[in-house]
Amino acid sequence: MYWFKNLTRLSSPFKHHSTGKFTPPTLFSLQHLHHFTTAGDAVAPPTSGLEPTKKTDKPRVVVLGSGWAGCRLMKGIDTSLYDVVCVSPRNHMVFTPLLASTCVGTLEFRSVAEPIGRIQPAISSEPGSYFFLANCKGLDVKNHEVSYDKLVIASGAEASTFGIKGVKEHAIFLREVHHAQEIRRKLLLNLMLSDVPGVSDEEKRRLLHCVVVGGGPTGVEFSGELSDFIMRDVHQRYSHVKDYIHVTLIEANDILSSFDDRLRVYATKQLTKDVQPKKIVLSDGTDVPYGLLVWSTGVGPSTFVQKTDLPKAPGGR
Repeated sequence: MYWFKNLTRLSSPFKHHSTGKFTPPTLFSLQHLHHFTTAGDAVAPPTSGLEPTKKTDKPRVVVLGSGWAGCRLMKGIDTSLYDVVCVSPRNHMVFTPLLASTCVGTLEFRSVAEPIGRIQPAISSEPGSYFFLANCKGLDVKNHEVSYDKLVIASGAEASTFGIKGVKEHAIFLREVHHAQEIRRKLLLNLMLSDVPGVSDEEKRRLLHCVVVGGGPTGVEFSGELSDFIMRDVHQRYSHVKDYIHVTLIEANDILSSFDDRLRVYATKQLTKDVQPKKIVLSDGTDVPYGLLVWSTGVGPSTFVQKTDLPKAPGGR
């Protein structure tokens, strides 16, 4: 083999001096390594998919986000006419209506996550289609770092906190799989902590008090799943603390006003003023101790969309 012959030629042979001592071979410089190759001709690295398309190429559609809108669009694109490039910090779509069920073990986490490559197979099979696991920090319509012929912004929304102090630090949102994992971990941890000898009744009530702020579909669905979990599992496996665990749903307005009136019994019509590590403070000054706090008061435009100079609707989208 040619590269092996070069290697033996550049390596110094073993030498023995008259003293009988062994002298190790002289190491050759790394600059000689450019001579070696296992291929006949140098092969250029594959293209990264960032370059502008040519006239002979299919137009490239770049989709920012892997949520409902972005995945529905990618699924319906005719990949014989377009190349698809998806840029998103997650490589799957989350089926959010079932996310609450994963918090209490009714469903497994993998049941609500669908890989992007399964939604649009061209991303994992076509040479001109790609998926980039990345956050999009900005949009420069003049200098395209990721070149596109058509750009679709489907970066989703962010949970609304209304500027209430302490929400981001102490509350858990329910929009991603890792949120559901954190809720389940916190719930099971509090059940175990409440079983530690010496824990006071007051501390047990705090640890096992689950507070849900927001009376929309997500908040009501999660409260329902949590109530089923308490009746089905807690009463059987943690019967010694079953009288301490309870759920409170807090909403500023009527809950699900367009839905069945029976759902409104979940409401405590107060607005949260402050969120602290172990309690929330309502607008009337009432303290509500909690062990688990889930925030589901609706969504607003993402930070990325807010920073762009593109025309926006009155709601910021």
